[in-house]
Order: sequence, then structure tokens, then C-alpha cells
Amino acid sequence: MPAAYSGRFTHYFTLYVRRLFRKSFAAVRILPEHADALASLANADKPVLVLLSHCSWWDPLLSLVLHRHYTPAREPMAPMEASQLAKFAIFRKIGIFGIEPDDPASLEEMGRYVAGCFARNPRCTLWITPQGRFTDPRSPIEIRPGGAAVAARTPDISVVCLAIEYAFWTNQKPEVFISLRPVAPPQRRDSTASWHRAILETMTANAGLLASAVISRDPAEFLPVFDSGSARGTNWWYDLWLRIRGRSSHVEDRRFAPSAPK
Repeated sequence: MPAAYSGRFTHYFTLYVRRLFRKSFAAVRILPEHADALASLANADKPVLVLLSHCSWWDPLLSLVLHRHYTPAREPMAPMEASQLAKFAIFRKIGIFGIEPDDPASLEEMGRYVAGCFARNPRCTLWITPQGRFTDPRSPIEIRPGGAAVAARTPDISVVCLAIEYAFWTNQKPEVFISLRPVAPPQRRDSTASWHRAILETMTANAGLLASAVISRDPAEFLPVFDSGSARGTNWWYDLWLRIRGRSSHVEDRRFAPSAPK
């Protein structure tokens, strides 16, 4: 089931998704090491493949937020189970195309379809979740070969891994934490197996790096993609009463010394 991409529709839909994120999350934060990994590819005349970790229903919507923030001039595309896309056909307008994930022939079919899109418009970005299912971010990463197969048949492609976590810090709302890391092309760029290993290694290292930063609970470790600015309080009227009395309504993140081993 091919996509029916509409730039105008995608523009307004991503505005809605961004507002949804601002309403639902306190902030979206990114590790600074590779914060410009997507932005540097925004105007590149070559295909881009972004491989997302997949721990939440929000992940595909987050890709739209990042697309709007970093690569609005590019054309996004992503696969979705064909039976689900048939129910939500409007998603075709944001670049979603339908596949049969359990059909062995779907890998080759997806490869041909994506290659055709890249040939038509080299400034396409393919966003996929190679784990293929919801997976806890602390679990060992296992991936399907679709992304590696696309990379192997696209000589000039740039491949980026995106690790995602959702956690509560000191706000009523959860926060989104992400880390981007480019995948170094393997020596055999036309080998699906070589790309598979390179992608798996990069995704694993990137997930570990992000996990350590999230566990640190230190905002200084991250750059904000956006911050909703919501107060870290209990209730808006009680927070207002505290401010009137000159007291802060923010919850303090107190630091304790680690307990001595017994």
C-alpha cells in the first residue's frame, strides 16, 4: 500500500503532534554529543535512514516532532502494517506506506518500494523501528534485517540510530530522552549482514549511553529540544498560593550520599 505524501498535510499534522507532546510531556531532551546528526543532513541531496528504538506508542509521533525540528525540508516515510494502515489511511499523507511484516516476501517488496522513492526524491528520510515490537529500553537489542537491507542497496545513504526513553524526574509529567548516533558504514557497504552488525552495535552502544544519562537525573547532561515550561508543582491553585507567599512550588531533587555497604 503506497504512501500518498502531502507536504501541506504533514506540516499541519506535525504542528498538532508537537502540541500534543507539549501537553503530555514536560520536555524532550537530547544528548548533545550528536545533537546535530540530523540537522547536518537536513539539506543533503542523499537518502537518510533513521532507526528508532521502540519502547512506546509515542515513538512514531516523536519521529514527526524531530522531523519538524531538524529536517522539515525533507520528505519523511515510514512502514506500517498494511491492515492497520487500511484503518487509518489518512496516515498515508504523512508518508506512511503499508507492508505485511510476517510475509517473507515483504522485505524484498519494501526494498524495491523504498529504492523507487529514493530515486524519485533523494531527499527522503526513512524512519523505521527495526526491533519490530515494543521492547523495554533496558532489554538486549534484537533487530530485524529490513533497515540493513535498505542500507545495503543504497550506496550513498546516511544511517542514524535514535535511542528513546521516557522517564519521570521531578515533574508531574514524564520527560522524553533521546540520543542520536550516526552508524559508521561497514567495509562492505553492499552487504546486508555487515550493515546489520554495524547497526546493532551502534544501537546497543547508543542505548547504553542514553540509559546512563537518564539514570543520572542531571538536566545538564542534555540539550532541550523543547521544554513545556510546566511547573513542578502539585496543583495550580496551591502553587499560586505558595508563590503569593513567596515560596517556590517546584519540587526539589534532593541529592543523598550513597549508603555505605554493610
